[in-house]
Amino acid sequence: MSDDDRWKRSEPPARGPSAPNTMRFDPFATGLGLFFAIAIPIVVVGYTRAAGPNGLIIVLGIVLGLVAGVLAAIWLAHRDGNLWGGPQL
Repeated sequence: MSDDDRWKRSEPPARGPSAPNTMRFDPFATGLGLFFAIAIPIVVVGYTRAAGPNGLIIVLGIVLGLVAGVLAAIWLAHRDGNLWGGPQL
């Protein structure tokens, strides 16, 4: 082994414990999680108001959560489950 070989960058193996992680996300699970993350707080606020439940706030929370979840799932499915297209660290 020469001095130049010692400073060459070695490529990680394709498989195994020292292989780089593949950060792929399931579009359905991500969309569902985003739906619940947006809809639940808005629905709770609409249901537990001091003036009584407000159906408009509840429906608005469900619709906003549904739209955000579907858009995120479509976008993620279009990118084949990758959020970041750059180099993996």
